[in-house]
Amino acid sequence: MTFSGIKQRKHRWLAYAPSRTDNVLYGIGWGLIALGAAALFLHRFRPGLAAKLRWPFPCAFYRVLHIPCLGCGATRALRAFLQGDLMTSFSYHPAVPAACLSALLFMISQTAGRLSRGKIRMLTFNDGMIYALLFIILLQWIVKLIIGWTP
Repeated sequence: MTFSGIKQRKHRWLAYAPSRTDNVLYGIGWGLIALGAAALFLHRFRPGLAAKLRWPFPCAFYRVLHIPCLGCGATRALRAFLQGDLMTSFSYHPAVPAACLSALLFMISQTAGRLSRGKIRMLTFNDGMIYALLFIILLQWIVKLIIGWTP
């Protein structure tokens, strides 16, 4: 397709082969899975050490400006998501469960596509995913500002 003489690229959501970006994100995904497994191991077998590693700092953005930042509630949302409480996670920060679920779908489809050696189409990274998450982040921030939400 062309528009005003400029060739436009078609957005592909599914492909038989991963792109370079997909390869990088797939590697990052496995790294995060390894970190999560290590955190679960610490929490299960060394609870005293895990308690010392908690984030002790309040939000500096809120402390200075007295309004919630774009990420306020994300840590609590991630904790609720990991505990399986999707509704609470969504109420704290709706972008967190959306990002976690899309990352999970990405990793599952990429793994299936790679194990099938290109016989199964896999979900590929697309700019639309980022735009959707940015929209969710901005919308939840505006709602929090309107209702007067405090961390």
